[in-house]
Amino acid sequence: MKWILVLLALMIPSAVLAGTESCATSVGGQRINLFYEADDSQLAANRTRREAWLGGWGAVDCPGYVTLRYLTPDLDDDQRQAFCLQWDDRAKTYSGYSEGARDAWLQCRAPRRTFCERVNTSTQTAMAIAGLGDAPEGTAGVVNGVQTVTRPGGAVVLSGAGAAVQQTIASTSATAGAALATPIGLAAAAVSVVAVGGAVYLCSE
Repeated sequence: MKWILVLLALMIPSAVLAGTESCATSVGGQRINLFYEADDSQLAANRTRREAWLGGWGAVDCPGYVTLRYLTPDLDDDQRQAFCLQWDDRAKTYSGYSEGARDAWLQCRAPRRTFCERVNTSTQTAMAIAGLGDAPEGTAGVVNGVQTVTRPGGAVVLSGAGAAVQQTIASTSATAGAALATPIGLAAAAVSVVAVGGAVYLCSE
């Protein structure tokens, strides 16, 4: 009997023994199994008591922050503070992430069809865009009719009409202006562009 227990112990991955937990999430209708460290301090800081007590949504039992990390692998935990998760209640799946305030499950407080995608542009471009809102956290202003807000994690958000946002960004970087002028991007009537961590994210419907 003892040798059977030893054999079973050897079959358990060391990550599990170290406190790694598994969970399930759903993105775009696809079920995804993820892993996270139960004693992760950043996870604890971004997990409300309500979520910890009540859990997830049906078959989706991953903490919201674990799903957000999965969707934003290029950002660190501070830089993710600008984003929230978009939940499709009818399909019971995450449809992506967007810029905005979060609820207790890290879902967007003002759900809409907006989603964010990373734009393939340079760190220098991101820094140039961030320079448009170079101010203390929480500061808001207007540049050429475009609303600028500095968010936690060093994110700078530019929001407004697509054409106005493109013109404002083009004034700092022609490369960024060209990268954002896509059919799914600034063709939208209203957009938000998030510059954070050397990356640029375009949020549009």
